Amino acid sequence: MANPGIDLIFGFGGMHPKENQRALKWSGYFEPFMLLIAIWILVEWNLTSRGLMTDKARIISDWFIWLFFLTETIVLAALSDKPLRYLVRNWAHLIIILLAVPVVFETLNRLGAARILRLALLFGFFTHNFSTVKVVLSQNHLGKTLSICAFFITAGGIFIATIDPAIEDPADGIWWAWVTVTTVGYGDIVPTSAEGRFFASFLILLGIVMVSLVTANLSAFLMAKSQQQELRYERKELKKLAHLETKVDSFEEKLDKVLDQLDNSSDQSDQPDSNK
Repeated sequence: MANPGIDLIFGFGGMHPKENQRALKWSGYFEPFMLLIAIWILVEWNLTSRGLMTDKARIISDWFIWLFFLTETIVLAALSDKPLRYLVRNWAHLIIILLAVPVVFETLNRLGAARILRLALLFGFFTHNFSTVKVVLSQNHLGKTLSICAFFITAGGIFIATIDPAIEDPADGIWWAWVTVTTVGYGDIVPTSAEGRFFASFLILLGIVMVSLVTANLSAFLMAKSQQQELRYERKELKKLAHLETKVDSFEEKLDKVLDQLDNSSDQSDQPDSNK
């Protein structure tokens, strides 16, 4: 038996892979909205902490988030072949629905516990998509490659603090290395020596390679996912054709029996009556 994923452990398992196509399709429809909700939770958290959001606007926002989770849970559970299995896989949704009711949420907010619930919502989004990230990182050893690149980037930041006089602190060197590799280029820390600039050129090339690897693996993952959907559709159509073929064969057998009976009755009627 396979070990449960991190999303199942924390109650954000989503739809079971063997569910019906309609349930899987609707689960995919909710994914973009879940992403928007996660982003909005961060925005609301920031605005609330800075005092830029009125109580009325915050309450409306909390109602909207709660209604989204309630709607998603009810719809997907209703579409699932086994609603109880879906609820068990997403037990954290039930807790969020119970605790995030705006009336209860206001009480938690006054007690300072609302922040923990917001963190749970964000954590749920990331754990729900952890399996997808894991699949992408496992393709073509991308995870190991990125780990090795991260090691060289960090080591490179320490190294340039040794060879370049403009970068004295290893922490600044590591910051500069990551900014350089990701092609952000803030320009707050710049190597001035020939050795430092030569090494910077190497890191820039490494950053280009990293971006290319991530882009290529994401493209391969999306293409593979599309092919899997096509294969599932083809299998479904083949099952329909096989079922139809079975019905046609059964119909042919019954038709042959009827024709044989008609032939036998015709032969008997054509024979002369021996009593005449």
